[in-house]
Amino acid sequence: MSASLAAATRRPVARIDTRCIRDARLASSSRASTSTRPPPRTPSIVAKVHRPNHPIQPSADDDVGRSRRDVLAIAALFTQCAVGTPLAFAAADDDDDLDEEAAQAAIEASMKDVLSKNSGEVSYPRRAAFDGAFGVDGVKAASFEVSNLWTVAPVVQDVTGESGFPAMARWGEIVDPVNGKVAVEARVFVTKGFAKPSIADLGKPENVPVAKALGLDKYDDSYRRADMLGSYKRVDVTDGDRVYYDWEMVASPPPKECPSAVGCLYPQHIYLMSATVVDGDLYVLSLDAYPENWRLAGNSLKRIRNSFRVAAPEIVEPVDPNEVMLGEVPVGAMS
Repeated sequence: MSASLAAATRRPVARIDTRCIRDARLASSSRASTSTRPPPRTPSIVAKVHRPNHPIQPSADDDVGRSRRDVLAIAALFTQCAVGTPLAFAAADDDDDLDEEAAQAAIEASMKDVLSKNSGEVSYPRRAAFDGAFGVDGVKAASFEVSNLWTVAPVVQDVTGESGFPAMARWGEIVDPVNGKVAVEARVFVTKGFAKPSIADLGKPENVPVAKALGLDKYDDSYRRADMLGSYKRVDVTDGDRVYYDWEMVASPPPKECPSAVGCLYPQHIYLMSATVVDGDLYVLSLDAYPENWRLAGNSLKRIRNSFRVAAPEIVEPVDPNEVMLGEVPVGAMS
């Protein structure tokens, strides 16, 4: 029996805390000291008995019983450590898993809500300005593509010249229903009688002083403060190989808003821009995004910027007159 119990105690036990081994040893030594301690003295009747010539030896069965009790006690402690302790850690892990599952479930629910309101097939209709009945004399339609799952604020067309440009169009926030706002606004600037017949005549896109060359420095000083992050040349083969220049610009806050020189190194705006010249007029698209928008949807913003077209055929979906504004006055409210 002793051999089988000893073999049982040699089985490996997973994740045993050393404190349990210490407790087991203390428990074993405590029982051993208790077993050798004489019982308390109690009143008894003394009788004269005959003593044998040889001393009484402890029985082997008593030793086996004590050994068995010690082994069972140690095994119980080991089992508690091997099973009870992991359960405590598992409970904490389960709480973290529940939090992650809840967040994932919320995202999936939002996506299902979006898809339930649409066919599930993503398309990229164009958002246009200066088109059709809402066009401006001599100014051609300018547009860009946005996912049909996203929402874009109604366009406002300013043809008063107060902006410093003969024509300007502005769209407000662009929002992804799952991830939230991805752009602060989009603007199209039109400059009549541009000095260059083609945007390529400005030189290589990486060498163009963007704000000054496109006349944006007089509109917003943040364009003047912007540094070039990337530049590209794009050719529209569907429109007579028309050349577009694309840029990514990073604008720091003005000096008066910087707590230190180091603070001005952090960007305040990310501008994704595209420009071309059509019939002697300069057209510029500017997407304004915050750094967090750029980190969230940088590739999608690039896709919008790269889709910029001027007077491309069949580019505009029908526009609700109530969603178009001219000079901050709703078209539907004009007499």
